[in-house]
Amino acid sequence: MRRSVLLPGGLLLGLLVALPVAGPLAGGDPLRVVAAPWSPPRPGLPWGADVLGRDVLARVLAGGTGPVTTAMAAALLATAIGTAGGLWVGWTGGRRARAVTALSDLLVAVPLLLLVLVAAVTLPGPAAVVVGTVVGGAPLTVRVVADATARARTAGHVEAALVHGERPVAVLLREVLPAHAPLVAADLAGRAVLALQLAAATSVLGFGPPPPAPDWAVMLRENLPGLTVNPAAVLAPAVALGAVATVLAVVSLRLVPARTGTTRVPGGPVPPGPGLTVRGLRVLDPDGRVVLDGPDLDAHPGEVVAVVGSSGSGKTTLLHAVLGTLPGGLRAVSGGVGWDGAPLPRGRRWRRRTLGLLGQDPALHPLRDARAQLPVPDPDAALRAVGLDPAAVGGLRPDRLSGGQARRVALARALAGDPALLVLDEPTAGLDPAATAVVVGLLRARGGVTLVVTHDPAVAAVADRVVRVGAPAPPPAPAGPPPSGAGTPPSPAAVPVLDARHVTTAVPGAAADVDVPVRPGGLTVVTGPSGCGKTTLLRALAGVRPVTGGTLALAGAATPWPVGDRTPGVVALVGQHPVHELNPARTAGAAVARPLRRLHGLPAAVARAEAVRLLGAVGLPPDVAGRRPAALSGGQRQRVALARALAVRPAVLLADEPTSALDAATTAAVLDLLDAARADGLAVLATTHDRALVERADHVVDLVDLTAPVPTPSPRPRGTPRCAPNPPPTRPTPGSRASPGART
Repeated sequence: MRRSVLLPGGLLLGLLVALPVAGPLAGGDPLRVVAAPWSPPRPGLPWGADVLGRDVLARVLAGGTGPVTTAMAAALLATAIGTAGGLWVGWTGGRRARAVTALSDLLVAVPLLLLVLVAAVTLPGPAAVVVGTVVGGAPLTVRVVADATARARTAGHVEAALVHGERPVAVLLREVLPAHAPLVAADLAGRAVLALQLAAATSVLGFGPPPPAPDWAVMLRENLPGLTVNPAAVLAPAVALGAVATVLAVVSLRLVPARTGTTRVPGGPVPPGPGLTVRGLRVLDPDGRVVLDGPDLDAHPGEVVAVVGSSGSGKTTLLHAVLGTLPGGLRAVSGGVGWDGAPLPRGRRWRRRTLGLLGQDPALHPLRDARAQLPVPDPDAALRAVGLDPAAVGGLRPDRLSGGQARRVALARALAGDPALLVLDEPTAGLDPAATAVVVGLLRARGGVTLVVTHDPAVAAVADRVVRVGAPAPPPAPAGPPPSGAGTPPSPAAVPVLDARHVTTAVPGAAADVDVPVRPGGLTVVTGPSGCGKTTLLRALAGVRPVTGGTLALAGAATPWPVGDRTPGVVALVGQHPVHELNPARTAGAAVARPLRRLHGLPAAVARAEAVRLLGAVGLPPDVAGRRPAALSGGQRQRVALARALAVRPAVLLADEPTSALDAATTAAVLDLLDAARADGLAVLATTHDRALVERADHVVDLVDLTAPVPTPSPRPRGTPRCAPNPPPTRPTPGSRASPGART
């Protein structure tokens, strides 16, 4: 949490502690008459006297305890009830949850002040404030937390925890709630502001503490007639109320998760010339360590400049530094960025007119369909330009799109209006070869400046210049002895450790009637065009996606589909999107250590040491264990998620595009690590578009894209397995793990 949040929060806490004792320490008795009514300030009486001749300073110092304490108690209770209700509503759904949501909407419509005044007729003033804040504030918290929880339920770190055997209550408390802690804390501060206002209003209207107890709001009401005689008697309590409310409001605003803002880049020398010019960007983290020592680059109109480098070398940081959108804590200390011979503009108007951006996360609006995401007159044409069928995906919201489809919708948005500067971060990650070819064709036809970060050789090949970030690093060595040769294929007679038959999911358009066998030590990969249902199938096998048909056996035993009915620890899951795979509130080391403690009972110190070892096994240095996801690159997050899955020590590893964010060297090292684990009996089922992963497979399931016509000479009979019958990949060398005829 930032220092700018802790400072006002600490001041407020200090105020709460100091108020009850401040009056006596100041030498004043808030109840004793010391002067004539409304006496002006004088020596020994710096703020004068009130309506009864009591010391105004002493009464102000003592008068905040009641309203502030009442406000904080009311806010804590309202936020606690609202958060618990929101977690339940967002997690469970269903009729009961909808009924609670409807009741919340009804209560929100009730005027708060009227509700408090009605309660004050039968209850003491502070109790009425608590009731009003809870009844009027908790429903808003329910809605906010429920929406956040519903979105978080499909996050990779939440689904992985469920698959690894965590119970829903533990997942809510350890994964969902910590991820939304800033949101809940901001809600608490906002409720406290509301409760303080209600406490002041009830006291002003005569429902506050009875005389002669000091109270800021009561002081306002009592001393208003003497405003012209001694203004301090009215202004002092008013300023005190306003100061506390302001501090609470500042805390609330500072705690709300904010988007990345614009950061200043030092004005280094920018040579004249058309297009984009970058010179000597150097970026430091909060501890002063160098995150990026960027190369110089020039990108002229009509050119594509590719930025390459190993995972974690600072490629994405370079893009953020160029655009002036460095995440919090990072700062550019030297260098310059120019556009057409002048410093790169930072205004929103220039960005809207000139810039097209695709980040690592597509970041689509969750409530808009694919067409509504595109600010162009003809969104269908824009979708077709990136290889999407408008009739199939145009009306779908992001949660119904596959990862590749969502990325292409975001690319179409970035290309809208043919921007003069197009900045792309891994535009082909998770795309099949056909979709990648479409993206490459779009880049080749560009007339403006294009700056693209990529691991994809096809994208780098179309670039006019390739700029490397960071020194080439040797590939990380896997833990344990490396596999020899091509590895030992599983015995065909071995009983599959995962045997799924005739699987049909509840998602329209996904592949149906699919058979997926995975034998001990084997590697089965699922391939197919983007959007054909690979991720849906994998999540169904993990137990977090509804299934309408089919059977599942794990380790030879019939297994129910819902994850909550399974034996923990048999299956581990690595999801598709690195940005959602890790809990933003947990360090990488804590994420990996959790399964070791939860499933295997390791002591905390032993689990931490083993977590560091597993992170090293996937090629990450020890210091990564202490970093949170925001300080990691996409490839580093992907490898942390893999280490977390390996910490489960599962019989079957389900991995969705496990190499999509990795460079070639790191990909090879990670695949060698998996081969070493397979030699010990681990079975791996992965979805992929990566040829390097497919070539190591023993078995390939190639799903047909059901949104396109199936290339068969006659109509496809109902119930026919929807899997393409192409042969599995083979190697020209003996010992290939691909076995001819191994087909689903």
